[in-house]
Amino acid sequence: MRDDFDNIRAEREAPYLAVATNANKHAGLWKQIAIGIVVGHLSLASIGAVVWMVAAQLLVGDVQIVAPWAGKQG
Repeated sequence: MRDDFDNIRAEREAPYLAVATNANKHAGLWKQIAIGIVVGHLSLASIGAVVWMVAAQLLVGDVQIVAPWAGKQG
Protein backbone atom coordinates (compact mmCIF):
# COMPACT_ATOMS: atom_id res chain seq x y z
CA MET A 1 0.00 0.00 0.00
CA ARG A 2 1.30 3.45 -0.90
CA ASP A 3 1.84 5.96 1.89
CA ASP A 4 0.56 9.44 1.09
CA PHE A 5 1.54 12.07 3.61
CA ASP A 6 0.85 15.12 1.41
CA ASN A 7 -2.60 15.81 2.88
CA ILE A 8 -1.84 15.26 6.57
CA ARG A 9 -2.64 18.33 8.67
CA ALA A 10 -3.83 18.99 12.18
CA GLU A 11 -7.04 20.56 10.88
CA ARG A 12 -8.90 19.81 7.69
CA GLU A 13 -10.96 22.51 6.09
CA ALA A 14 -11.88 20.32 3.10
CA PRO A 15 -12.53 16.60 2.80
CA TYR A 16 -9.63 14.40 1.72
CA LEU A 17 -9.38 14.11 -2.07
CA ALA A 18 -7.39 11.31 -3.64
CA VAL A 19 -4.54 12.27 -5.93
CA ALA A 20 -5.54 12.20 -9.62
CA THR A 21 -2.78 9.78 -10.66
CA ASN A 22 -5.24 6.87 -10.76
CA ALA A 23 -7.21 8.51 -13.58
CA ASN A 24 -4.18 8.59 -15.91
CA LYS A 25 -2.74 5.19 -15.00
CA HIS A 26 -2.84 3.94 -18.63
CA ALA A 27 -2.28 7.28 -20.37
CA GLY A 28 0.85 6.35 -22.34
CA LEU A 29 0.08 2.68 -22.80
CA TRP A 30 -1.04 3.03 -26.43
CA LYS A 31 2.34 4.52 -27.35
CA GLN A 32 4.19 1.59 -25.82
CA ILE A 33 1.92 -0.88 -27.62
CA ALA A 34 2.42 0.93 -30.95
CA ILE A 35 6.21 0.98 -30.53
CA GLY A 36 6.17 -2.70 -29.63
CA ILE A 37 4.17 -3.55 -32.74
CA VAL A 38 6.48 -1.54 -35.01
CA VAL A 39 9.70 -2.90 -33.50
CA GLY A 40 8.38 -6.46 -33.52
CA HIS A 41 7.27 -6.18 -37.14
CA LEU A 42 10.64 -4.78 -38.23
CA SER A 43 12.50 -7.50 -36.34
CA LEU A 44 10.44 -10.29 -37.84
CA ALA A 45 10.67 -8.75 -41.32
CA SER A 46 14.46 -8.51 -41.18
CA ILE A 47 14.80 -12.07 -39.86
CA GLY A 48 12.47 -13.27 -42.61
CA ALA A 49 14.47 -11.43 -45.26
CA VAL A 50 17.70 -13.06 -44.09
CA VAL A 51 16.05 -16.50 -44.10
CA TRP A 52 14.70 -15.95 -47.63
CA MET A 53 18.11 -14.80 -48.88
CA VAL A 54 19.82 -17.87 -47.43
CA ALA A 55 17.12 -20.14 -48.84
CA ALA A 56 17.44 -18.53 -52.29
CA GLN A 57 21.22 -18.96 -52.24
CA LEU A 58 20.88 -22.59 -51.22
CA LEU A 59 18.37 -23.21 -54.00
CA VAL A 60 20.64 -21.59 -56.56
CA GLY A 61 23.47 -23.73 -55.27
CA ASP A 62 26.42 -21.36 -55.09
CA VAL A 63 26.57 -21.02 -51.32
CA GLN A 64 29.66 -22.18 -49.55
CA ILE A 65 29.45 -22.27 -45.78
CA VAL A 66 32.97 -21.88 -44.48
CA ALA A 67 33.94 -21.35 -40.87
CA PRO A 68 36.66 -18.69 -40.80
CA TRP A 69 38.35 -20.26 -37.79
CA ALA A 70 38.64 -23.69 -39.41
CA GLY A 71 41.58 -22.78 -41.65
CA LYS A 72 42.45 -24.52 -44.88
CA GLN A 73 41.73 -28.22 -45.20
CA GLY A 74 44.26 -30.35 -47.07
